[in-house]
Amino acid sequence: MGVRFIKASVVYFFIGISLGMYIGFANQFSFSSAHAHINLLGWVSLALAGVIYHLFPLAGEHKMAKIHYWLQMIGIPILSFAMVLFGLGKFEIGGPLSGIGGILVFIGTVVFLINVFQNVQTRKA
Repeated sequence: MGVRFIKASVVYFFIGISLGMYIGFANQFSFSSAHAHINLLGWVSLALAGVIYHLFPLAGEHKMAKIHYWLQMIGIPILSFAMVLFGLGKFEIGGPLSGIGGILVFIGTVVFLINVFQNVQTRKA
């Protein structure tokens, strides 16, 4: 699963950088929250999880890694889209989507936490 997380993170990196370029060129700083969520949750968090899962195969091959992956793959786009809607002033739609996406990301993070504590161990020499 580590490689899947890393590949997904690079896609988010590209999206985040592209959105950042648009924000700067178009002077649309109301989308900064979406840009930050895409970069921090999509790029950084997924990349770090991927590295952890790659370095600790017991955690990366566990069923919880797959659950973590899919919760993030569903939650992050919903949450990021909600941030775009907030930038457009569409709070009535963005609010519920933000809640749904945020809850999915939070649950995915809890699954990751449990997986790390149960399956990431020091190697015996």
